Parts: sequence; C-alpha cells; structure tokens
Amino acid sequence: MDDLKKIQKIELDMLKVFHSICIENKLRYYAVGGTLLGAVRHKGFIPWDDDIDLAMPRSDFEKFIEIAHEVLPANLGLYRSKLNLNTLQLVNNKTCVKKGKIETPIYLDIFPFDGYPSKKINNIIYKYKILFRRMMCKLSVINWLSDRDRGTLENLIVFLGKLFKTNKLLNSDKQLNKLQELIKNYSYDTSFLVGNILGRYREREIVEKRIIGMGKLLIFEDTKIFVPDDYSKYLTKIYGDYMKLPPFEDRTPQDLKIVFIGDSYE
Repeated sequence: MDDLKKIQKIELDMLKVFHSICIENKLRYYAVGGTLLGAVRHKGFIPWDDDIDLAMPRSDFEKFIEIAHEVLPANLGLYRSKLNLNTLQLVNNKTCVKKGKIETPIYLDIFPFDGYPSKKINNIIYKYKILFRRMMCKLSVINWLSDRDRGTLENLIVFLGKLFKTNKLLNSDKQLNKLQELIKNYSYDTSFLVGNILGRYREREIVEKRIIGMGKLLIFEDTKIFVPDDYSKYLTKIYGDYMKLPPFEDRTPQDLKIVFIGDSYE
C-alpha cells in the first residue's frame, strides 16, 4: 500500500469516528469541498486527493469543540491555527506525514457554517466588512504569510504589509477575534443564506439553506456520510461541471511522505 492509500485509510477511520460522535450527540455535519466531490463523482476519495473537508452549523461546531475532550478516543485531538480560527482540525496524534517541507499529523478539516444576510444592501455591506477584516488579519500576521499568487490586489496588500512590517503595528489576536465576532453576526438557523463565510471560494460557498437541508447519506468508500440535501446545486455553484475530470496532468497527489503511523496501519 503506497503512502497516499495509507493516509486515506487513516482519514477514513477518523471520519467514521467523527460520524459516530455526531450521530450519538445529535450534531449536524456535511461533507463539503473535495470530500463531497469525491463522494458524488468517485463514491469515495478523489483518487489523487488526501483531504477530508467537513462543515457543521455554528452551534454544532461549537458544541463539538465543547464535548471533544470527553468523546474523542485517546489518539485523536483538536487543533486550531492562530492564523485561521475558522478552521478546526481533527488530528491523529499517533501519526506524522511530510507535506512538501512541512511535517504535520494526519487531520480532517472542519469548517463552521454561518448565516449570511439575504437583503441586497446588507449583503454588500457585510461582504466588504468581511473583506476588510480579512485584510486586517493578514496584515497582523504578514510575517507568517508564504509567497504565493493571491491575485493583483491581494498581492499588492501583502507586498505593502511586508514592506511596512504591519505585524508590528497590529495585534493579531485582536484582529482574529474581531473577524470571528463579525462572521457570527447572522445565525445559521434563522438565516435564509448560509455557508462557510471564510471559505476559499468566497461567495460561491454561500447558498440557500434549503440546499444544505438536514443532510442525506451518501456512499463514501466502505461507509456512508452526510452530504447536503441538494448536493448537485451546491457542487455546481462552486465547481461548475463537477462531473468533468480535470486534465490528466492535474490529477497528481501532493508531495506526501509518511514519517510515522500507528502499528495497526503498517
């Protein structure tokens, strides 16, 4: 078994544990991103992908954090990066993999679903408030940001931030907390529009709540996981023709290497 398959096997076991905890504690969750795409298109992992992406309504997300220490097995724990409080990682502490130059435990990503204003004027105002707060957060940790193409405007902001060392002028904890407070302004359960407000696809991840619904079970490898009720509309909004495979040259896994894993996976 190659390293990618071993990592996928461990992630699948972690996903089964997470699913069971959610069922037992009446917590809602949904597969999103590449995990949802994999479930629909491949009935499991995208063959060249090692990520698991999940989302939970904010109240369930915070409840899971609250009970995690009581319900998780000893080998699993939670981690939240100071750079991104909106991503929760369920990590396997008995593992370590090398992704490029970075060593990390094997993990699943969990994102909160929040509400979003549906009135046009409120929608526009909220969008720019979020953009401003995201910019302030990035400027507060500018010395930690890697050099990559982020688009013309964002590249300029990052360049100026590094030039003027804005991380020395802004308190990162305060900026991150202000962003967190902002995205909690609209309750998931009382909103018409919902989604992962800080997701990589921005507004494409905001949908009518009925598209998410209560969730339905879909085959994923040798188990079943919850996905949005109208997963086709959800995927179409983000990816367009989601059943079309990417060009062959893009179907390559990350540079992954197992450093160590538990004996049961050897």
